This record gives sequence, structure tokens and C-alpha cells, in this order.
Amino acid sequence: MTHLDNSLPADPLEDSAGDMRAPPHSIEAEQSLLGGLLLDPTTFGSVSEHVTAADFYTYAHKQIFTAISSLIGAAKAVDVVTVFEQLGDEADQCGGMKYLHNLAMSVPSAANIQRYAEIITERATLRAIISSAQAAIGAAYLQQDAAKVLDDAKVAFGRLSDQRKLGSQRVPLLGLGELREQSHAVSWLVKHVIPAESIGMLYGGSGTFKSFIALDAALHIAHGLPWMGRRTKQGSVLYIAAEGGAGLWARIAAWHRARRLQWGDVPFHVIPAAVNLTADAWRVVEAAQAKGLAPTLVVIDTLSQTYAGEENSANEMAAYFRELGNRFRALWQCSVLLLHHSGHQATERPRGSSAIRANLDYMLGVFRDEKEMLATLTCAKQKDGDAFDDTTFALSVHELGTDEDGDKITSLVARHLTSAEELQDAMVRESTAGRGGSNQLLLSLLQNGAKESDVRKAFNEQCGKDTPEARRQAYGRARKWAEKNGFMEVSEGYILTLKV
Repeated sequence: MTHLDNSLPADPLEDSAGDMRAPPHSIEAEQSLLGGLLLDPTTFGSVSEHVTAADFYTYAHKQIFTAISSLIGAAKAVDVVTVFEQLGDEADQCGGMKYLHNLAMSVPSAANIQRYAEIITERATLRAIISSAQAAIGAAYLQQDAAKVLDDAKVAFGRLSDQRKLGSQRVPLLGLGELREQSHAVSWLVKHVIPAESIGMLYGGSGTFKSFIALDAALHIAHGLPWMGRRTKQGSVLYIAAEGGAGLWARIAAWHRARRLQWGDVPFHVIPAAVNLTADAWRVVEAAQAKGLAPTLVVIDTLSQTYAGEENSANEMAAYFRELGNRFRALWQCSVLLLHHSGHQATERPRGSSAIRANLDYMLGVFRDEKEMLATLTCAKQKDGDAFDDTTFALSVHELGTDEDGDKITSLVARHLTSAEELQDAMVRESTAGRGGSNQLLLSLLQNGAKESDVRKAFNEQCGKDTPEARRQAYGRARKWAEKNGFMEVSEGYILTLKV
């Protein structure tokens, strides 16, 4: 083994007492790693899981590692000569051919190269900690606002923590047998509806009851009760009520009263304020950790109240989802459910950039005729499974008592209709209450043997929609709902009534 000169230049840091101390580093580990790569470039894959050029302490080692990375990325040979050529004008500042040769001779093999990488990364993290701490100390000496100094320090250390955690996560490489086993191991928070460790969305227009349906799902999970007739994984819920939490308690109380359940010990926590989650998701984490909370489900009500960027910007929206993934999903291994509005024109999809769909594991849409206390839940995307059939929720009013003026306190409660009989009963109640909407209108127009085109024309004339597109969408949803629930079939352009 060749002995190397370790007296490389260091940039000393001045501590608060005024003495000079060298930042944490290991010249030996850096030299041994570079020497190992020159001996066996095939080990670069395991090294790159832990270390980047920025993690090296000396300028020469940063440049040499960068040169090796560039050669490997270009599928070129890596040895003393090729690295020297790759360095170009930087070669002399990096010790020249002699230093590269000594690096290659400094280790007998590349057997311990991964451990060298871990040491380099550890020292780099310590240097970053010192730098962040010194920045906070400097700001404090300048008598900047104390709250801002604390916030900046928390953000800086939070980023270091995230980088360390993400840096330790290896890229999975699976054989076909392992892939088969993993495909069978997909876990669910709500079976075949909400995947575990995922980010998804429940979207719909204003007044479609999406918040009530999301709350219904969250409370079923907190209680460990089946939702939509499907098994749930019981766990704690963190609900970010960004549009204000004042009315949320009434909804929660009404939900429990409607089901005759106690709420006292339910693991359900609320943040009743808007938080910019792109920049301040760490504040949510800090609040949860202070309570010892590691939620199974995080509900964000709504996206627009927790997002400060441009909804149509793919880059900004992707950054928002990355923050949710790193701060919430990865940390707590939880599911994140975002509530969002549908597009102004295209009600069949969420409002904003196409990056929304690309970054989500699942998407649920809510549609409702404004005259009915019924809402249809549909699956618009399910990355790890098949889409479930459309299903219906009924909304009912429950009284909670009276306020200080003697006026009634009420709240709506969502309830999944589990059978065709329940749906029929709900439709009858809607009709009796004079709230018949698009679905009820279509049922009233159905006649066995009638032309489907005639039924559609009559529907468009009576549905009250302002534009041809709105009428087309209303008829399409009503027909889909009627066919799915066994009220009608269309055969060769003619209506077959079933149980109207």
C-alpha cells in the first residue's frame, strides 16, 4: 500500500470562542474511496447511493470524483490515464498523474468502499450542521428577529434531516420473483379505495359534499370501521381544516350522534388553520411530534388553501406534491388525501395542471345534482388496482341542540348507500321532498321501448342546464348512474326499463 500525503489544505472554522478548528473530514476515507473506484469502477453504483462530489472536503477530490462520474455516465473506461485526461486543465491542481497513480495504489482492493462513502457523507453532514448553526449564531449576533432566526434554523436543520433520510434510501432493484411478491403485498388503508402510503385526491365542484364524504372516510378509519362496505386499517387521523375548523366540530358531533358512537377516545386531531405546505409542512410535523402523533391518514381540506403557487404550473405543483411526499408520506408512512375543486369547464377532472394527475396514486371524483341530497363517488385513477364501481352517498340533516339564541344547531352527515334497495328508498324520499334532480328526472322519463334519443332530448329540455356541454354531462352522468344501479338498459338505441 502506498502512503499518501494527508497534509491537504483545510478551511478552518472559527468557533464562538474565537479559536480555529478544522471542520470534520476524513482525508483517508476520501483517498481510499477514490483509489477503490480507480481499481474497480463497477463499485460506483453502491458508492453513489451515499456520496456526491459536494460531500468531499478537498477541491482536488471533488474534481476527481466528478471526472470519474462523468466517465461512468458516458460508459467510458475509468483508470488513471482516462481520469487524468477527463480532468483537463484541472489536472495539475488535483496533483497530476502522480497523485492519481498514488490513489490507485493506496488501497489493496475496493472491498470496503461503501464504508468509505458512509464516512465521507457523515463528515459532510457534520460540516453542514456547523454551517447552519453558524448562520443562526451570526443572525443572532446581528440581533435579527428572534422568531425568524428560530424559523430559519428549523428549516435548515429540517432540510438536513430530510437529505440524510433520503440519502439512505437505496434504489430498489428487483428480480421477477421479487417483483411478483411485491405486487401481492400492496397494502390498503381502505381496501381497493385508498392505498396505504399514498397521495391521492378527492375532487368535485362546490356544493358536491366532498368535505362530508372525506370526513366520513376519515372517521371510519379512526374508529376502525368498514367504509363503503370495505375493510379499513384503523389508525390516527390528522385533519388540516385549512378553510377553518369552526364548523368541523358540528360535523364530527353529528356524525357520531347519527351512528350512536362515542368520540372521546377517537384518535382524530385537527389543525384549524391554513398552512402553506410547500414552505411550512415542517410546522405540521413539529406540531404532530409534540403530541406524539404519527397519523395513518392526513386529510388536507383544501389544496387551494394550503398551496401558494400557481395551480397551472407543473413545476410548482410537482414541488408541492414532493413536499407532501417527503414530509408526510415518507415520514409517517401514511396516506395523504387532498380535497380539491374540479375545473370550471371540465367538471370531470380536478382544476389545475396536468401534473396533478401525474403525481397522484389515486383520484376520487364527487358529482351531485344541486337539487338532490345525493352524491356519486367515482374512481378516476387507481395506480395499484382496478377502479371501483361508482357508488352513492346520501346526506341527511342531524340536530345537535340549540345555540344561545335558541336557534337549532344542525349539520349534514354523509352515509354510504350499500344496496340498490337503499338507493331506491333515497330516490323516493328525494322525489317526495320535491328535490328531484337529474337522476330523478331521467327515471321519470323512462318508458320501456322508447327511443333513447327521444329520452335524451326530453331530458335536455327539462334539466335546466344553461349550455349544451352542461346538458351533455348531466345526461351522461344520469344515464351511467341509472344503468349501474339497474334502472335501465339501452339496446340498439331503445330503452329497456328494469325496476323503475
